[in-house]
Amino acid sequence: MKLKSKFLGEKARYITGAVLLLLAIVVLSLNSMWVFWAVLGIAYLIGGHEALQIYQKIYGSTPSVWHYVGLIFVWFLVYLTPPVESVFFVGMFIIGYLAYRALDVSHALVFLYPTLPFVYILALFKGFGVMAVVWLVVVVVSTDVGAYFGGRLFGNTPLSPSSPKKTFEGAFIGFMLASVVGGLVGLKYMGFLYAFVASAIMAISAIWGDLYESSLKRRANIKDSGNILPGHGGVLDRLDAMFFAAVSLHFLLHTKATLEVSL
Repeated sequence: MKLKSKFLGEKARYITGAVLLLLAIVVLSLNSMWVFWAVLGIAYLIGGHEALQIYQKIYGSTPSVWHYVGLIFVWFLVYLTPPVESVFFVGMFIIGYLAYRALDVSHALVFLYPTLPFVYILALFKGFGVMAVVWLVVVVVSTDVGAYFGGRLFGNTPLSPSSPKKTFEGAFIGFMLASVVGGLVGLKYMGFLYAFVASAIMAISAIWGDLYESSLKRRANIKDSGNILPGHGGVLDRLDAMFFAAVSLHFLLHTKATLEVSL
């Protein structure tokens, strides 16, 4: 009965998760760069706002209208230019300006997190097609689902001080599930063994991404990054694992393509 109540007590989480998964399926099925950019852009602006609130609590850096202007400018720029390079190009000028004015560099943090991870997700779609994003989503969802239910059923050992509720057992189950399922999905890009290893790296990255955002929230002394998603919190709470996994997948696919050309 106690175990049953653990799961039935979070209906809002399941409903929101189902709606988000349905939205992802619709957007990815359309296979439209413009649609993907627009939907991801909405999430980016909300996530950027959440991050600014977190940084304010940690560093005392009050968000200004220029932060939001910068977020919007970057998102339009990455649609037209190489995404990752664009962020570093803009970031160079932002950091240079802050140094010139002797201002707190914490004002530029939002352009590193979550801007850069969001841009890596867009770069996957732009550079490797919709199936790369499907692979990313499958691995991250598998990691999350495996860790959540595995932790509830078998969890006993705390995983990290950054997130005491997460367990090693749950993380391991999520890691194994994501590696196997992701290995099958990744067959489009490489053999199963390599796809399995790539999925395993993404799964570990997803866990790190989750822990990183948890550490930010602990420093800011808040439970969730926002409240826009019932049962899940904010956009950053839902996408934190995907952020680091997207960087890993982009690196792995780009490295594979580079090696194929070189060899």
